[in-house]
Amino acid sequence: MIANRFIPNNRVLTIFLLFGLTACPALRASPLESSIISMFPKDVTQLKYADLSGSRQFTWFPQFQAQVVPDEILGFEQFLENTQVQQTPAIDQVAWARVSISGSAQLVAVGEGQFEIEAIKMFLDSRGVSPVAVGSYEMYAAQLDLGMADGYFALIDNTTVAFGPLEGLRRVLELRGQQQANLSGNAGMINLINQVNGQAVFWSVLEAAEAGTAVQHLLPEMMKFPQASEPVGKLKEMLISLSASEDIKFDFKLGSGSSKDAVMLSQLLEASTLSKRYESGQTNPELAKVLDGMVVTPAGKELNVQLTVTNDQMQSLADNNTFRLLM
Repeated sequence: MIANRFIPNNRVLTIFLLFGLTACPALRASPLESSIISMFPKDVTQLKYADLSGSRQFTWFPQFQAQVVPDEILGFEQFLENTQVQQTPAIDQVAWARVSISGSAQLVAVGEGQFEIEAIKMFLDSRGVSPVAVGSYEMYAAQLDLGMADGYFALIDNTTVAFGPLEGLRRVLELRGQQQANLSGNAGMINLINQVNGQAVFWSVLEAAEAGTAVQHLLPEMMKFPQASEPVGKLKEMLISLSASEDIKFDFKLGSGSSKDAVMLSQLLEASTLSKRYESGQTNPELAKVLDGMVVTPAGKELNVQLTVTNDQMQSLADNNTFRLLM
């Protein structure tokens, strides 16, 4: 086993923080229930999750949430606050993915919490908002003048709401009605989800197609090396999980095509970002401290990354809008 201590730039930090970080002293992560997982289509190749309820106590959370969590979630909370139909915040956790619709990808999110759905429906009825029926479920157009993001939402039951464009949300509701094959039947994705679900406050899992695309988009400096195309093109998966103690701690894993590829990727990362570390030491000292603690270790076919971030450092990253790059 070869262990490499490498010094990445801001883009490298971004990919490693790709789907959220949180600092939660003694916080027990809530699992994403199988009933929510099964609402996503079988062909989904990327799933993101955030446990919001345990993170709201931190000062940096509002900024972090605004930079990472889909606008549909924030808009629904704003809608509830503006209408005063129930107390907020109402959403405890959320999962989201891009759903394939006629060759395009539409972002769909499912939130869990406590919702006064009868009160919400009465309010919508008072505004003359008519629902769109999808089997036994109903979709409503987003109320843009009350803070919601464009699209539709469905009040599934007192603990579940869903958001998305018309066709994307319709597909998710049909899955809820068991009319299509769902994500529970995707063995590869379920294997990745099981590695982090209930063990992390924020997590993301990506299969091969998404992993390679994410690396190419977020690490253009590395992709300038001709040697990078082959190992990046053969990536099998990407996984990020966050554990919570006094500091933010997470494990990042890339599943490569071979042990040789894992070593090559670690070396390319080091070569492409070494000078950026010294540059950040002059322009963003707090970021430089964070990067000092990053360790990259090729382990067989996997490339493992460990990073520890303090609450103060997390606040600094949020203040600098670092996580906006994640969207």
